[in-house]
Amino acid sequence: VAFHRSTAAIAVQSETHFLQRPHPVKTPSEMLASIAEDCKTLGIESNDVYGDFHIDNREDSYLRSFEAEVAQDFGMEDAVFMPSGVMAQSIALLIHSKGRKRFACHHSSHLLLHEEDGYKDLLHMDALTVSTKEKLMPYGYGVAPLMLEDVANALEVLKSDERLKKAGDVLSTLILELPHRELGGKLTLWDEVEQISQLCIEEGIHFHCDGARIFEASAGYGLALSELAKPFDSVYISFYKGLGGISGAMLLGSSTFCAEARKWLRRFGGNLYTLAPYAASGWSGYKRHVKGKGRGATFEEKQEKLVRIVKHLSNMEDVSSILSFDPPTPETNMFHGLLRASAKECLEASNKVEEQSGICVLSRVRDIDETDPAFDCGFRSKFELAMGDTNFLIEDEAYYIGWNDLAKELKGTKAS
Repeated sequence: VAFHRSTAAIAVQSETHFLQRPHPVKTPSEMLASIAEDCKTLGIESNDVYGDFHIDNREDSYLRSFEAEVAQDFGMEDAVFMPSGVMAQSIALLIHSKGRKRFACHHSSHLLLHEEDGYKDLLHMDALTVSTKEKLMPYGYGVAPLMLEDVANALEVLKSDERLKKAGDVLSTLILELPHRELGGKLTLWDEVEQISQLCIEEGIHFHCDGARIFEASAGYGLALSELAKPFDSVYISFYKGLGGISGAMLLGSSTFCAEARKWLRRFGGNLYTLAPYAASGWSGYKRHVKGKGRGATFEEKQEKLVRIVKHLSNMEDVSSILSFDPPTPETNMFHGLLRASAKECLEASNKVEEQSGICVLSRVRDIDETDPAFDCGFRSKFELAMGDTNFLIEDEAYYIGWNDLAKELKGTKAS
């Protein structure tokens, strides 16, 4: 692939371009000022009080109006705004449990990796881990997402071990993350999502969607949010990841489910005196990114840009010698990059490139564990890149220049 420096190489000298930064970094005063503007734009003139649980009419509460709008877009009966996703998913598990103290999820689930065993110590539940660690993608170093076969096999083993007619006798919920963040944004095939849903119905199991990045999944599948939510009994969504809010989540489901969720939210201490800063920021992000009430790029456009950049980088000889992508073609607006140098070497090389060109190629890299299949393929570190509002505005050429310079720096380090 021919590679030429253009006017972009000159433009990047004037300011640092952070290729891994999806959202703008704001100071606390800038963040709070933006929330004040959000309130004006959205017409929020009074705070919610303890979640406005006492108000049924959406016209009398901005929070009820926000929840109703999202529920309608997802084709769900109701929705409940919450301070965090950890709280939302814990509440979903408690509601679905009905005395059954076990749920199932993929081995890469946030509940298993990042919540300090909250499901054990707080919810007193156990997890049935459905693992795909041994199922590698054809290119040898990527792990496959959860599929129907994986779920069916796990349920059959459970029923056989405990002599059950239905897995739902002991298993309350199956959680499916769309997309799989820890697998580079891979998506379970949609027809298999629908088949897993049917299997859950047959086995008497609730089907819950970890939709922390569901808007990215919607673009990846090419499906409307209402279609995406159909197979699930409940859905959790986040407002601070792809939507750029300061914090906040929403739990969606039937009216009965959400009425119970509000009780649990009070028990968790989640119905703060006012949720206004979080809800206003989240609603504003939802309006901009989902409802098209702003000038930002759509999730489809972000994915298209990322696919284009990955394809070009994969055809650059120096870059492809030190970098591979998982998945090779992004399925959403994110991917995991695998590097043949250590995290320390990559960050040192990136710092040198930044000094020379004003392009910060890498700011977050971690070493690959020896048990990771990618290690046996010669990779020593990995990173995540999600395309957001900020790095979407960086010209494609800057990505090519930055990575080309990084590859040369790393190869020069190895040669010396």
